[in-house]
Amino acid sequence: IKAIESPNKDDDTQWLTYWVVYGIFSIVEFFSDIFLSWFPFYYMLKCGFLLWCMAPSPSNGAEFLYHRIIRPFFLKHEAQLDSVVKDLKDKA
Repeated sequence: IKAIESPNKDDDTQWLTYWVVYGIFSIVEFFSDIFLSWFPFYYMLKCGFLLWCMAPSPSNGAEFLYHRIIRPFFLKHEAQLDSVVKDLKDKA
């Protein structure tokens, strides 16, 4: 997220955005997979969702989810997240 929000935009922002969305999706799925797997066509819907997220179009799912959900949450809690990361780094 820090690389996406950096002023230097030379990096590949589309794929960084996809991997941020995929990482958050994987964390959510890890805790809810036992319930989600009972839904019919869950794995087909998951595949469709991931294809939508990586579609090479200007309105792909990763950009949409990042700018509508993840970015506002991150910007609101950025100071808290930075302090947690700093504390973990100091302990390590």
